[in-house]
Amino acid sequence: MEDNSASQTSRGWMVFMVLIITWTPILNPLSSYSAGVWTNEPAGANVVLDCTFSSTPSACGILDVYSSAAVDQDSTAPASAPGVMRSTIYSGNNAGGVQIGIGFPQTYREMFMGLMWRTNPEFYGRIVHDKMFFLRGPQTNAYFGMRACPGCTSRQLGWGFNAANADNSHTCADSGLWCYPNVGSPAITIGQWTKIEVYLKSSTTMTSRDGIVRWWINGVLAGNYTNVNHAPYGLNDWTWSETWDGYVNPAPSANWSHYIDHLHVSIPGGTSTDSPPGPPAPPTLRNVTVP
Repeated sequence: MEDNSASQTSRGWMVFMVLIITWTPILNPLSSYSAGVWTNEPAGANVVLDCTFSSTPSACGILDVYSSAAVDQDSTAPASAPGVMRSTIYSGNNAGGVQIGIGFPQTYREMFMGLMWRTNPEFYGRIVHDKMFFLRGPQTNAYFGMRACPGCTSRQLGWGFNAANADNSHTCADSGLWCYPNVGSPAITIGQWTKIEVYLKSSTTMTSRDGIVRWWINGVLAGNYTNVNHAPYGLNDWTWSETWDGYVNPAPSANWSHYIDHLHVSIPGGTSTDSPPGPPAPPTLRNVTVP
């Protein structure tokens, strides 16, 4: 866990409450700009967010906490070029990046996310895990990020627990705080576009060990944990935050940037915590070639 995790968690939950209060679009079914791209999305999932980042995050109902997200263009973006969002910490600075997020007014037992993302080639990384995005709900806090490997051109994506109110030491490493890829070993290549897909199912309680966390890299299953304790009160929040707004030490010697081409969030079966479903059907796995 990072040395600024306590302050970041506190700040993150204050922002989370703002997200819930300020996000009020009508949750009608949305069409997906990149239909067919998210090959591991459960069939029949109800789309609640599909953002091309052709404009500011706010155009998609996403709150930009520090108004620091940059609207950029990249003709190589694989899903919805050329518009992309850029988050940067500049050379020599100890703080930077963005915190953007959306809080849905209803909690759900299951959630799927698809993301097209890359870094810049100069990205070096921190001496701790490089946090990227959070999928969470009330009284829980967990994130996906790159395993600490400063300067490595090939990185692992893993799932980290960022709160002290659940114990996953029975299934994850580092006293339950970090879950490595446990199925395959598809890697992230620094500077190259990567398709990330995630499926989550809430555990029944914080000790029931029946939550599910799955993630895919470029269509290949990397992690599959079916016995985690996470989000028993449901899932209703997506947040991107590198937590670079704390104190990055040592400061980067070159600009580090993340680019997001497309964000897609859906609810498998449209189920909520008010009507708990039975066990979900496993997502269909297919081969995929990312352009």
